[in-house]
Amino acid sequence: MEPRQTDDDTASRIIVSGHQVDVGETLRGHAMEQLEALAAKYFGGAEDITCTFSRTGKGGFGCTIRVHSGKGLHFDGEGENSAAPVAFNQALERVAKQLRRRKRELREDKAVNPTRDGVL
Repeated sequence: MEPRQTDDDTASRIIVSGHQVDVGETLRGHAMEQLEALAAKYFGGAEDITCTFSRTGKGGFGCTIRVHSGKGLHFDGEGENSAAPVAFNQALERVAKQLRRRKRELREDKAVNPTRDGVL
């Protein structure tokens, strides 16, 4: 898949694939839309995002999302459910939580932090 340009002109490569699973256009479109929003929200974009759908041994679907946001920062999330979109949403929420925590950690680490000091 080709690299996609986000609104702020930073290149972000998003790959949605299936491991022995055919990913339909609707699911692929939903995943791309959500992953683009996630990339734009945290750190102003991500270098690349990989989303892989697979079948589980229980007859359901598994979803693995890996976000590389630069400087050796990798965030992983997994979800498993009988429905592929639900598995995707679980994995996306796990990655979003990691990104939120990392962003908060960076923001609170500064010597002068208007948010933490209550200046704003």
